[in-house]
Amino acid sequence: MKSFANAVSRNWRWTVFSIFSIALLIRVAFILTLQDGFYFPDSVEYSQAAVNLLTNGELGKAYNRPPGYPVFLAGIYMIFGESIFAIRMVESVMGALLAVIIALIGKRIGGEVVGALAGILWSIYPIGVFIAGLVYPTGIMTMLLACGVLCLLPYPQQELSPKGVFLAGVLWGLAALIVPIVLVIIGATSLWLIWRGQVKRLVLVSLLFLGSALTIVPWTIRDFYVYDQIVAVEPRVVQHLPRMLIAPENVRENKVDAILEHPGLFAAHFGSEFLHFWRLSPDRIQMDNQSYREKEHEKDGRVIKKTIFSTGNLINAVSILSTGPLFFFAIIGTAAMWFQHERRRELWLLWATILSVAVGYSIFYTKTRYRIPIEPYIVILSAYGLRETWLALARRLTYGMAPVKAEVKVEAGAGEVRG
Repeated sequence: MKSFANAVSRNWRWTVFSIFSIALLIRVAFILTLQDGFYFPDSVEYSQAAVNLLTNGELGKAYNRPPGYPVFLAGIYMIFGESIFAIRMVESVMGALLAVIIALIGKRIGGEVVGALAGILWSIYPIGVFIAGLVYPTGIMTMLLACGVLCLLPYPQQELSPKGVFLAGVLWGLAALIVPIVLVIIGATSLWLIWRGQVKRLVLVSLLFLGSALTIVPWTIRDFYVYDQIVAVEPRVVQHLPRMLIAPENVRENKVDAILEHPGLFAAHFGSEFLHFWRLSPDRIQMDNQSYREKEHEKDGRVIKKTIFSTGNLINAVSILSTGPLFFFAIIGTAAMWFQHERRRELWLLWATILSVAVGYSIFYTKTRYRIPIEPYIVILSAYGLRETWLALARRLTYGMAPVKAEVKVEAGAGEVRG
């Protein structure tokens, strides 16, 4: 670890370049093994909306999802043509850049060694690699979210910049137009800014909201004219709410009323989904079903019939063996930062981001892939835990090997020396 730390501190730029290169090579190698098709039917809807945007100037009347990802795909299609491989290449580069952003966040929180470890961990982390091939909103949303977190972490000995807070709001507003759960993160971060205790905290909160509003409000106005009601980015929010089963044969149609009338049932649902959010191996993957894949393939021939993104012994083993140790060292990193009072502000920001996503999804429904956007912060905590574990072991080893001074006693008249 000492030689690693010396190498990192001597040439941080080379370390960052190496992280980017390793991450990019792994992702490109992975996407080259994939079929030229969509592994999830949702990708078809995003792609069709992007094509409609380029040809007709609108996403399409049938499209009822957030607009961010189709706009992103439309940009790729405009430059490279309608190519699934081009999407994966762009997202591979974006994933490599994300590894660099994670390294920079880690550096600001725990120094260059933590930053380098965090960047390397994300470069090789299987889930971080898989998202490059999904053709799904997760990758770009994770990138925007991480850039916003970086804006909220000033360099050591510097105060939080109002410009940084405003830029974080803009980036998170864009991220909310891709995956609306970011709205919960914005709310949690505003509480963090207030708790942070800076003199201009109300100004900073206002700047965060202003930045996000600049990107979200125009789409909200558009939705109001389309749906004749105020919509928080996602028009299907109520549809995603859980059904409260009052009795096996009685399913309430009005989900909101059912939740308000039976808070105990909803609390049980929330607790179950919150625990499920932390599951180590993936499940609830609809494309696991062969008949479902064939049905979707009939609708659009680009949907593949044979998928690697499914549950199975190999996938479960890879997930458990990679995520399990990561969570373990993240707990150590959290404890270490908690006992180091000067690190608590950064610790609370990381956990405000992590828990806001966990809580937000637990209201509705949780899947392992929903955790991907906040796993970079678990990786950073894990890197911190690895560094602290190594330092503790090194101190213990050094103490154990330290020579013990012998106590010499000379007995008068006997000439005997005892040690």
